This record gives sequence, structure tokens and C-alpha cells, in this order.
Amino acid sequence: MKKLLITLFALFSINAFAGNAQNIADAFNASNTPAELVKSGWAGNDGGKGYKVLQVIVKGSSKAAELHIDNNGKATAAFDSAKTAKLNADVDYQMTATMEDWASMGTGESGPMYHMTFGGLSFEGPMGEAMNNMGPFASFLINIGKNIQD
Repeated sequence: MKKLLITLFALFSINAFAGNAQNIADAFNASNTPAELVKSGWAGNDGGKGYKVLQVIVKGSSKAAELHIDNNGKATAAFDSAKTAKLNADVDYQMTATMEDWASMGTGESGPMYHMTFGGLSFEGPMGEAMNNMGPFASFLINIGKNIQD
């Protein structure tokens, strides 16, 4: 029943994506996540370009969002598309899931490892760095799941 409700919610929400990259960025900046990412050194690993790229892709659609996170851990740019064609695999991230899977992640009931193993989340980027930041990563997935559908 829960899966059916998530599916229905995702289907009704799929056309309401526009403008949500800024919602994701605003929620990210208002959370404790930026400070955690600075403290761990994650935010400073930017390949010398001054920011990390985080792309969020909705599988099976043309919907996407891209955030640029500066070395202060703040989202400084938000786009309702994947603007960066070539990511730096040593510092940047791309996360892909269906709208249904993003909705499930937004509930926070299961953590990142569940979603990467069983929940349909595809992940590209520096895996070791992500593993060392599972708390902020989990918070970010919940943020995306809640805001990608607004």
C-alpha cells in the first residue's frame, strides 16, 4: 500500500518540477549540511574550480537539477537542468533515480546505502568521499526527495 501511495504521489508530481533546483538549494543552505561538509573537508575538494557540481537526474524523463556547492559548503548556483556536460569524477557528483525513488528517499525512512543497493539510486562521483559523509549525504537525499516534486 505504501509503495502504491508513493507511486501515485510521484506520478501526480512529475510535471511539477520547474523551479525546484532553487528549492533544493535553499533547503540545503538552511540546513546543518553545509557546516558539516566544510568541517569534514568535503566542500574544499573542488578540483581548483571553486565549487563542486551536484547533479540530480530523474530517470526516464528530461528532468534534472544542478547545484554548485562552494568551499563554504553553500549552494551558490541552482539550475533546473544538468548544465555541466563533463563532470570531474574526483570531485563532482551525479545522482540518478526515478521520480518514485526520489519520493521514497524524501520520506527519510531508508538511508543512502539502502537506496544505492535496493532503492534505485545510481551514483557517480568520489565514492570514498561520499562514504565518509553519509550523514550529510542522507540529509541531502531527503532534501532532494522532498523538493524535487514541489
